[in-house]
Amino acid sequence: MEALKEFMRRVPQCVTVVTSYKDGEPHGMTVSSFTSVSANPPLVMVALERNTQTSRVVSETGFYAVNLLSHLQMEVSENFAYSPHDTRFEKVAYRVEGGRFPVIEGVLATLFCRVVKQVEAGDHVLYIGEVMGSETYIDEKPLVYLYRRYWTVKELA
Repeated sequence: MEALKEFMRRVPQCVTVVTSYKDGEPHGMTVSSFTSVSANPPLVMVALERNTQTSRVVSETGFYAVNLLSHLQMEVSENFAYSPHDTRFEKVAYRVEGGRFPVIEGVLATLFCRVVKQVEAGDHVLYIGEVMGSETYIDEKPLVYLYRRYWTVKELA
């Protein structure tokens, strides 16, 4: 397991916050395990820790949004990674798109997804989502996580 962690620390990963909405309440968590799966049909995958509130809500509702963080949003990432679940949205501005997708203000872009498959994988659940829509908001550099710290694309160059 330590060898895998050492390897993954060397893989640059974009930083996202996966969000969902249930019973009038937003839910979300920081996720770096996000990838495109297919262009036709448009599919993406996120890996969420199985025992998290966000994973349960995504499983129950069948919908999630992928909010791509900008290099200016390190605090947003930390908030959605470490703050108590029920206080995370108190610390950010957001809006709900389509009645089911919390979108965090200031993100670069958002994908709106419908779960088409769930796969149990160790202590995580892989949610493969069909992209129902997307929005691009600003043209900034993305936030990247590498070697246990945040970077911008410019710093990596």
